[in-house]
Amino acid sequence: MKSSYRHLSANYRALKKAKTYQQWFCAAQEIDTLEGHSRWRGNDESGYYPFELLQEQIDLLTQYREEHRVGCLISYMQESLHRTLGELTDSHLYDTSLVGTKYLVEQYLDEVEETLNYLCDAELDIIDEEKKLKLFKHARNNFGRSALMLSGGGAFGIYHLGIIKALLEQNLLPSVISGTSMGAIVTGLVGTHSDAELLEKLSVPEDNDFSPIKHRSLMEVFSKKSLLESEQLLQCISNNIPNDTFLEAYLRTGRAINITVSPTRAGQKARVLNYKTAPNVLVAYACKASCSIPGVFPAVQLRGKNAEGDIVPYMESELWADGGVSTDIPMARIGRIFNANHFIVSQTNPHVLPFVANRSKKGVLPFVIDFASSSIHAQWHQVITVTKKHTQNRTLRFWLDRADALLGQDYLGDINLHPEFPIKKYLKVMTNPSDDEIYDFILTGERSTWPNIAMIRNQTRISRVLARCYEKCYAKHHGHTHRSESIGKNTFVDIDGAVPGDEIESSVSVRETSLA
Repeated sequence: MKSSYRHLSANYRALKKAKTYQQWFCAAQEIDTLEGHSRWRGNDESGYYPFELLQEQIDLLTQYREEHRVGCLISYMQESLHRTLGELTDSHLYDTSLVGTKYLVEQYLDEVEETLNYLCDAELDIIDEEKKLKLFKHARNNFGRSALMLSGGGAFGIYHLGIIKALLEQNLLPSVISGTSMGAIVTGLVGTHSDAELLEKLSVPEDNDFSPIKHRSLMEVFSKKSLLESEQLLQCISNNIPNDTFLEAYLRTGRAINITVSPTRAGQKARVLNYKTAPNVLVAYACKASCSIPGVFPAVQLRGKNAEGDIVPYMESELWADGGVSTDIPMARIGRIFNANHFIVSQTNPHVLPFVANRSKKGVLPFVIDFASSSIHAQWHQVITVTKKHTQNRTLRFWLDRADALLGQDYLGDINLHPEFPIKKYLKVMTNPSDDEIYDFILTGERSTWPNIAMIRNQTRISRVLARCYEKCYAKHHGHTHRSESIGKNTFVDIDGAVPGDEIESSVSVRETSLA
């Protein structure tokens, strides 16, 4: 008994000190075995998913495939797939085992993947390649996709790089990524570099520039009306992000990156910039705007490239600031633009972290804190709403709108990753981190992700398979992949597989581009 206890304790220490996913996984597997979690995985019964229905679906799919009943498989893919998978997203299925969930869930996902690959790869008499392409395009659009959302958070935002590194190493990084404030810089870095370039950068993080902070003198604070120098911020961003537009970044990496910014004029809503809504805007300037917290950095002008490739102002009369004040996690807009319906949120905003932590914990105290904070939040929202009704002062209404947006945002997604920093770290949220602190932020991000890898892999698995099948069918039908090949002058097929006629003109004038 003592030997078993010592073995368990040693594995928990190894779990806590792990520096790679493989080290963490080996320790977690041992813990699962010693604590009986593996037996739990083998027991199909649970109140958190329809285990009897799942077994029926597995048997049915196996039978259809073995009997080559293609019509039945297609009907299942069109009618039952989304409904059944929607019943497997309960987070409680991942509360017991450290390395996965019920074996029956994983067996079902294996069967669905095999079925989709069969429909994609087999030569079928009743469906030609063109119909296959349409089938997988509709299935992919109906099923939706996952998006990774990176919040703001000052120096804490470097933690996002650990999330990126962990997901990238497991081939789980979504192609749709959104970032705000410091999350925007990380998003810009990810969206303008290939997988190999990213892994190289993240393996030696101290070689990168994460020093955007330079304080102004007291005289400059009053004259410039901001605490920090924007030139230092732009230099930091430029050292990490090349002079690419959103469209150029997408064509280079295949990642649809999104940056949130806010106009400074009253009555204007926050915007989401990406290769569809602002293809010719420079990513670096969008990141700078998204980091420009009012009073901390001055508002900035966006820049883009015109038809001749020259860098010119974008909407000259507009100044832009931090999008996180009103839209830190723009799930609704990303959902509309990219058909995303599953969101992985990496949250590092200091004013949000305490509440997120209590929502994810169990017990009486976290429940009381969560209930009290939610009640206060609702009351403040009502106070602001009533005050707005009874004032005509535009300046006051502007700031009330900002406060209301800050309080009314949804900061949580389907899968939520967040650090638990000690109080002393909150004092350094607006300082340039040391090399050791950068390394610690990234490792903390990785360690936050590893326990969620199984859930992320399972919940994104079918959308990833559908994307691969669609790519294969597109390549067979057109002779090239949908992104890498030009279909006509200044046109390309976008992430949703739009065909000629739906293409985006890369030569559209910067001044004429609209924003979502």
